[in-house]
Amino acid sequence: HTVLVNLLLRVLLLSVLSGAAAALPLASFFNGTAHFEFVSKAQFGSSMNVGFQFVVRDNVWYMFHREYGFEPAPSYCKFDYARIVVTNSTDQGRTWSKEIVVTSPVPNTAQECAIVDGGGYFDEPTNTWYYLAQCLDRNHAWMMCVYSRVGSTPNGPFTPSPHNPVVKGGQLWSRICSLPGAHCQPTMVDEGTPEIVLKDADGYFYVTFHGWDAQHDASARGVAKTQDFVAWEVSGTGLPNDAIFTSLDCNKWNISWANQRCVGGGEGSILIEDGYMYQLIEAPDISLGCLTTPGQQNWVLGLSRARQFLPTGQWEQFSAVPTVIPAVKQGCYIQYHRIFKDNTDVYLEYFADNWMQIFRLVAGPGPLPLIAGPPPNTTRSL
Repeated sequence: HTVLVNLLLRVLLLSVLSGAAAALPLASFFNGTAHFEFVSKAQFGSSMNVGFQFVVRDNVWYMFHREYGFEPAPSYCKFDYARIVVTNSTDQGRTWSKEIVVTSPVPNTAQECAIVDGGGYFDEPTNTWYYLAQCLDRNHAWMMCVYSRVGSTPNGPFTPSPHNPVVKGGQLWSRICSLPGAHCQPTMVDEGTPEIVLKDADGYFYVTFHGWDAQHDASARGVAKTQDFVAWEVSGTGLPNDAIFTSLDCNKWNISWANQRCVGGGEGSILIEDGYMYQLIEAPDISLGCLTTPGQQNWVLGLSRARQFLPTGQWEQFSAVPTVIPAVKQGCYIQYHRIFKDNTDVYLEYFADNWMQIFRLVAGPGPLPLIAGPPPNTTRSL
């Protein structure tokens, strides 16, 4: 009898512990009943080796990022010279495997100088990995290129599309901003920081990307869909027929913007969960370029959600926007953030104070906004 009681107590305790450790949806953070708790930190050589993006498969975290300084740049690459690598973690980012090259600059191609700041995606039905990135040639105008690899993991070289660049600067924005009622101007260009958000039942990949309009000091984030990364649709079923984020979304955030306005959005990360698209996006003032003199520029992150891709101004804003603010008011102090989930938990990642930092969603309310600074037990970087 005593043995049975003890066994039942153990089963009950394990059940309670299991319940306590059960995955929390991002909705619990949105509703104020959960917060993010620090898990891990990492550095990957130079502070230029960022642009982190995560794909989780079989509970292995595959992280793509750019890499500079791997070899001398050719004389025709006056600015950036970078490649993409991938690394793996099975312990929530505490340790990472040796980086494997995904793709490198190739002379006389659209990627002859740089491939940076893209997004990976695993297409289960075709057992194919895709990586869509910004690419740069000697003409120094950012474009987008796509790469693919067949196999269960992304650990190996990807093949460049023969159609690269699959998007030239302004190709998508000029069409989006020419739609009736669009909240942007056709002078917007620089499609960048692409994220492949989803693939629908009709075989369309939905891709988000930022843009910059120097004539109007405005930035935005938009979305387009494609079945082959060559032909792109910017309006119609499943699309908002407008940008998804502009200054219309961030102007009224609880922050003192320079000139009383934000310029719009930049890099964004979307997590789809329980029928919602949760978007965490960066928003600066003055410019989408990094003004790194302390005190000069606001550069913050804000969270919103929608049931589908909605036009700018129509996403449901989180109660605390901005949601993440820097410990030091400085352009690009917070960079390359992501929200993602594995088999058990939801995670927030960002690069701040020269560290990639990862946080896990846990039960209970926490202070808002989140302050991005040095990770725990780390002296501030200078």
